Amino acid sequence: MLTTLQILSPLNDKQKEAVHYTEGPVLVLAGAGSGKTRCIVHRIAYLISCKKVNPQNILAVTFTNKAANEMKERLKNSFNISTYSLWIGTFHSMCARILRAESDSYSKIPFSSNFTIFDANDQNRIMKNVIKKMNISDTNFPPKKVLNIISLQKNNLVNYKNFSPNDSSYYSKIIGQIFENYQKYLLENNGLDFDDLLAYTVWVFEKFPEILKKYQEKFKYLLIDEYQDTNFAQYQMTYLLAKSHKNICVVGDDDQSIYGWRGADIRNILSFENDYKTTKIVRMTQNYRSPELVLSAANELIANNESRHKKELWTAKGKGKKIQLYEVPNGKYEAIFISKKIRELINSGKADYKEITIFYRTNAQSREFETQFLKDRINYQIVGGVNFYQRKEIKDILAYLRILANPSDNESLLRIINFPKRGIGKVAQSKLLDFASHKKIHLYSALQKIDKTSKFSNSALKKMKSFYSILKKFSVKSKSEPINKLVKEIVAELNLLDFYKNEELIKGETRADNIKEFIASTEDFAENFFEEFSTEPKLSEYLQNISLITDIDRTDKGDNVVSLMTMHNAKGLEFPYVFIVGAEDGLIPHTNSMDSVSEIEEERRLLYVAMTRTIKELTMSYANSRRFFNSYISNFPSRFLDEINDKHFEKFILTSEFNKQYSGDLYKSQKRKTDWKTAHNKFKVGQRISHSKFGQGMILSIRGNGDDAKLTISFNNGELKKIISSFVKSL
Repeated sequence: MLTTLQILSPLNDKQKEAVHYTEGPVLVLAGAGSGKTRCIVHRIAYLISCKKVNPQNILAVTFTNKAANEMKERLKNSFNISTYSLWIGTFHSMCARILRAESDSYSKIPFSSNFTIFDANDQNRIMKNVIKKMNISDTNFPPKKVLNIISLQKNNLVNYKNFSPNDSSYYSKIIGQIFENYQKYLLENNGLDFDDLLAYTVWVFEKFPEILKKYQEKFKYLLIDEYQDTNFAQYQMTYLLAKSHKNICVVGDDDQSIYGWRGADIRNILSFENDYKTTKIVRMTQNYRSPELVLSAANELIANNESRHKKELWTAKGKGKKIQLYEVPNGKYEAIFISKKIRELINSGKADYKEITIFYRTNAQSREFETQFLKDRINYQIVGGVNFYQRKEIKDILAYLRILANPSDNESLLRIINFPKRGIGKVAQSKLLDFASHKKIHLYSALQKIDKTSKFSNSALKKMKSFYSILKKFSVKSKSEPINKLVKEIVAELNLLDFYKNEELIKGETRADNIKEFIASTEDFAENFFEEFSTEPKLSEYLQNISLITDIDRTDKGDNVVSLMTMHNAKGLEFPYVFIVGAEDGLIPHTNSMDSVSEIEEERRLLYVAMTRTIKELTMSYANSRRFFNSYISNFPSRFLDEINDKHFEKFILTSEFNKQYSGDLYKSQKRKTDWKTAHNKFKVGQRISHSKFGQGMILSIRGNGDDAKLTISFNNGELKKIISSFVKSL
């Protein structure tokens, strides 16, 4: 066994305090990069080696298997402690273990120990069957959306018996009935979903006091990692376990609570000392990751949140470089500029690809970077997602384009024959394949000649003909229309944007955003193609171009790649060189999060998390405009930038001439001499203007300079728009 000195000597004073204080409730506020995992591992080692606690009496819970396995490895490698009898794992794995151990002993528990855990795909299939059996429209009650509602209820320990929504509408009544039928189906099949693992563990503890007492006596020391990410069910489970002995140590950082949209409740960590009156609070604020100027800027940003424990990170690493803040004309130039910056880091020997990351707010923002990186031969990977052109919704629409260009492409036709759903199921598809095989023709021709077979019912025949008419119509259009116009018409014909709105809230919005981004990509291609060839590109030219982007073999599959990811995927990671792109209102904070103080605060925490991933240098950028659908929408810099003192920034502006200046290994930029809050324009507030699409209007406000100035305009048709000044004319 190791001595106290051996266990504590590698730690700083605050880490030692967190490890040494073992009796009673402890709240460890572990700031970004402050050694959180080290603290937990050393605390477990201290309990076992110095306090002589039986490993079986320790429960350590975290959120990912990766984090749990890392703790086990460190205990074995650093302290030679066997983890065989230690309960270290995720909330869900711990709950499953408890439920399997207890369910056969109590007849009132409605499942046996060999229960099946249904994953997300199982749940979706089950929900579809439940809705179908109830004769309910899955258009009005999309399975994934219903499952999301039920999941949030379960995480708040609400079951179908006590489900009582705030309204008494028909919709809520049907949701309650679906909830009941779904849950009964699970239990009839001796199955639980992931949310049930949490909810039923709490139910068992509350229903059977003897079971709760058993585990209270067993787990005399509780350690909960990432406590700021717990939902109500997880909070209640740990509260019940610690109720008798109160030897609970929670480790987390309220400034890094960024998962409220999936049920995490920041109030759990904010009110910990109210739940446990004798709480020992330890603030671990020494950061071992980031330079001083980055931390100071992050501190200033997060200080604007009211719902937090007050603390400031500090470091002994030195000041480091100022944050480079770039204003760029639009998203395309942002990608070109950052690609050049990365190439300079690589060519100068300062960094490898794997030491560089790009953080963005939404997945759709990756598209322009992927396109530019492929062009510049920069190796990259999408973290926590897939290549933009490999995403399902993008591959679906590409399948439509490919079948129009190549009617022999059976794979593409089969992918879209029932997408969006048009009632052509597997049986009908199988019959079509048989007919095509018998006639020795491809499926497109089989659809054309479908009247020559009696294999199909009148209903199936009608649906097949309707599908073929859509393909035929767009096949004709594809011969003459430019690709950008063709894609917009297909999206409108298929009603894709409304289709995705009926999916699970977050996923549906993401997919709809990606479709809009795809439309923007065709607009970009059309503009560039016209500039080069003075003609509008047709389908064949676009597909020839896109084939290079969708060829995943062109990207490096090794580890030495630039990482692209959303800010939500950033937590727990660190990189020497960090680029935060799209620092604009509407992206960060996101448009959907501007209606409440709590959501704005979570968006601020999200940017804080992204900034504090930096080991060496941080670069941030915002664009004056971004393409949205088929037009450019002007943007304002993120309001969060105004919350950081200018002394932390070295500001630059890339003008609209940037693309002409861009050549080889050279690019030109100039230090920004005026702040974005200053405006000198040819337009004035109150001036009347005209726009080619929106008509006449009046300028309400101006931000920025010259042709790149952003005008807020009230148009005569009642619309309020933010538009770049170069797109309007004086009256």
